[in-house]
Amino acid sequence: MVVWGLISIASYGQDETDTTKAWNLYRPQQQINKDSIDARTKFIQDSIQAREQFVRDSTLRRKHILDSLTFLQGELQPLLEAIYRTTSEDIITHADNIAIIGDSVLGDFVYHKLPLILSEPYTPWKGRLSLNAKQIHFSIDQETKKISLIKGPSLLCGLSYANEGMIIIIHEDYMLQKNSSGNFFRFPLDSVFYDRYKQIVKIKRYVQFYDLLPNNRKGALLFTNLSQVKQYQYDTNHQMTKYELVKFCDRYKAYDKNEVCSIINYAVSKQDNTYQITRRNNPENEFSDGTFTLEFDEHENVKSISFRVLSNNMLKWQWFVELNKEGNVSCYIEKTNGVTGGTRCMIYHNEPNAKYPVEIINTYFEKDGVDYSQTNITTGKTRERNRMTLEWGPWK
Repeated sequence: MVVWGLISIASYGQDETDTTKAWNLYRPQQQINKDSIDARTKFIQDSIQAREQFVRDSTLRRKHILDSLTFLQGELQPLLEAIYRTTSEDIITHADNIAIIGDSVLGDFVYHKLPLILSEPYTPWKGRLSLNAKQIHFSIDQETKKISLIKGPSLLCGLSYANEGMIIIIHEDYMLQKNSSGNFFRFPLDSVFYDRYKQIVKIKRYVQFYDLLPNNRKGALLFTNLSQVKQYQYDTNHQMTKYELVKFCDRYKAYDKNEVCSIINYAVSKQDNTYQITRRNNPENEFSDGTFTLEFDEHENVKSISFRVLSNNMLKWQWFVELNKEGNVSCYIEKTNGVTGGTRCMIYHNEPNAKYPVEIINTYFEKDGVDYSQTNITTGKTRERNRMTLEWGPWK
């Protein structure tokens, strides 16, 4: 009995829970772990909310940028076409639609023209203006929500509007005149008129003459001179068919008459990729009056240009155009009755510190079809070919 009791007591002692063991002690670390989990959970929730807000802000910012670009795209297209038609005497046929690139920047403004003479490098039948935000700036009239100023490296125009946008008034940059005719502060001021199809039908160019005060300050308005009037007509397909350029003589006194100095009319027709432009002077000019034919390729690059005199329909000259792999003019080749008379070729230097970005070399062919003489009109140097050995001499 005593033994069995001891065994029972020993067994009871072994089975009884030991409250001194580590897992049964009070542990503050469990509360710390819970706090850490709560903190991490809140951090994740805050991060998700911040990310969601960032996405919303980014979406709104992109929308704001895209809305601004869309506004500029729609406003600039007709404005730039009006500005270049006004400030240039080129026959501008149309302009490419301004693109929005990557929902973040505007593409270049590119317009197409009909050159009546070809001699320049690159692509002289196209004009281009970069609309990169670093190079060009715009001001918006907050009342009218219209563009009121365009400023770029080669462009500075103030803009105002009349007749519900059917007339655009262009304020060009001022000029100082100091010569024997007088000292003036000159402000070009142009009016562009549209028809109901938003086609330019008339441009009137004025110059306001102000007194020039000491330190090149502007004085009182002296008089306004009408300098040019341009008028356009179109067919039912909105293709230009007529262009008239009226130039008025310079005048430097308010009492001088505003007299016409020259009138030139152009009739324009297009068949496939070929344009014909018939020029008539008033009064007639037997040397200048004639028909130009420009043939373009499928990329709107000129392939050839020729001129026929109106008085006898004689082909006076014809030039063909060769392009390099960059799409710029490589050579102009002059041919008469299929015989090459000369070339004008371009050497482009693309290195940053090039002395001459482009060198232009004229080559002259004689009746035997050989070129014996070349002139680098950029450097002013010439060289001759030896008629016996046909080797070129040095440039000098």
